[in-house]
This record gives sequence, structure tokens and C-alpha cells, in this order.
Amino acid sequence: MTTFYYNKVIWITGASSGIGRGMALYLNQIGNCTLILSARRKELLQMLARECSNVKAHVLPLDMEDFSQASHWVKKALELAGRIDILINNAGIGQLGNSLDTLDEVEEKIMKINYFGNVALSKAVCRYFIENSIHGQIVVISSVLGQFSQPRLATYAASKHALYGYYEGFREEVRKYGIRIQIVSPGFIQTDVTLNSLTPDGKKLNKNSPAQEKGMSTETFAKKLSKVIIKKKEHAYIGGPEILAAYFKRFLPDFFYFLMRKFVFKT
Repeated sequence: MTTFYYNKVIWITGASSGIGRGMALYLNQIGNCTLILSARRKELLQMLARECSNVKAHVLPLDMEDFSQASHWVKKALELAGRIDILINNAGIGQLGNSLDTLDEVEEKIMKINYFGNVALSKAVCRYFIENSIHGQIVVISSVLGQFSQPRLATYAASKHALYGYYEGFREEVRKYGIRIQIVSPGFIQTDVTLNSLTPDGKKLNKNSPAQEKGMSTETFAKKLSKVIIKKKEHAYIGGPEILAAYFKRFLPDFFYFLMRKFVFKT
């Protein structure tokens, strides 16, 4: 097992399920580190903390929509673990629905959670790193849809596009302090992100997609993510063949749009 995480404190948001939970369990296998587990659902975090018996695991419930509390969250994290070395900024919410039918308040909620909350927490953690001369890492979990968009996913894609726009600039601002910011874009991973997605009126979709169900396991994703973290790569796609769409969009845009209009569902 790698010694990279030895004695490090790793803070994982969105830890109650999916990618966050998978990463916590993977780090538990490695051992010799401390985890701070964050999400809205305290009881699920407590269950996960009990599963992570090979490491020190602290529970810090938070709601990314309430992003004005970011500095307070950092203070609480330090009270629990004493320091922060790596933030895996993973929490987010999905969306599915026609744009013209989607309520403004639903779009605002998605942007608050996926963009404003993410950014506010990263800034608060970076201030801590700088004040304490810590060469920390922030791992931002975006999406392959941060590189393009699809029908009925416009708001979700917009929130992930925004992360790219922000962090590609912010990364260079904090680099002089020895802070590394990494953007990771998953493809289809076996999580509940589609199941928990918001419909145009803000209700929970409660329906998963076949692509999500057939996607990469969270265990495999966690192993690949760990390699990205260790190598301090500035950007990485992790997923199956679907991540090729990002390259098609960049290098063969006409072909990309042809495929999208031919195969992506229409409404």
C-alpha cells in the first residue's frame, strides 16, 4: 500500500454515498490516515465512520447549499482533526429536465450546491493552507459534462462548466503557495446521482439511468482517483468510453454534434 496518505488528514464531502463513500472505504483499506466525512445525512456518515475502522474517522455534517458557513466548517474540521491536508470536494446534486420547464429556484439551488458551495469551501480551506504554510491539495470532482452539455442536462452541465472556469484560474493564483488544485471529471459511475437528481419542479427524480447502473464501480473509481491524487495531476477523466465524448467535442466538433443528435434522447 502507498505511504502517500500516511498521517494525512483527508476531508471528503459528499461522503454519505457514491464517489465520496467509495473513496472513504478505499482510504480505510490503506489505513494510517485520518478522515473527515461530510454530507447532509449525519446518520449515514456515522454508519460509514463505523465501517472505517482502520483509520480515524470524524463526522462533520454540512449542507453545501448553506455555503456562507464555509469558514465555520473549516473551523469545525480543525477542531475534530487538528489539521487538513487534502480536501476531496465531491458533494453535488444532479438535474434532469427541459430547461424551459425548470423553475428558477431549482436552477439556483443546483448552482448553490454544485458551484458556490464547492468554491466557498475550497477558498476557506486555501486560506487555512496559506496561513499555516501547508502545501495542501484540493481535489475538485466535476463531470465529463463540464466539457459539453446534453438535452435535459443543461443546468447540471452549467454548474460543472463553472467549476472548470473558476478552478483553472484559481489554481494558478494559489500555486505560488505550494497548493495543488486538481479537477477530476467522472463519466458514468455507479452512484445515485441520477436517482437523486432534481426534476424541473424540484422534486426528486427517483429513477436511475441504465448508463449509470452499468458504469464504473465506485471501488474502481476510488483506486483510479487515488492515483490521480498521488501524481498531483492537474486534470483527469475517469470513466469508460463515454469520456471520449470530451475529446470528440474538442477535436471533432461536427462529429460530436452528429453523434449527440443521433443517439441522445430527444424531447
